[in-house]
Amino acid sequence: MKGIVHYINQQRGIVAVITEQGYSIFEIISGDNVEVGDNVSWRDDTALGGEILTNHTQGDRYEVYFQNHHVHQSQLGQQLLIR
Repeated sequence: MKGIVHYINQQRGIVAVITEQGYSIFEIISGDNVEVGDNVSWRDDTALGGEILTNHTQGDRYEVYFQNHHVHQSQLGQQLLIR
């Protein structure tokens, strides 16, 4: 699966990536060089839990924890734990 980083909750380390099927939400476990606009990819669009994310823009790989996939834009605030 691939997408573009759309939003980062810096305080909580939670990231939303826009994909063809909506948003995927993950928590950054290792590494912190993710920026809005980065092109990223991972194994598939249903993986939950630990996963390796490839950041093609930065040329890095990170350990992340996927929390959800196919999230609608109206649910982003809740998914990113934004109050």
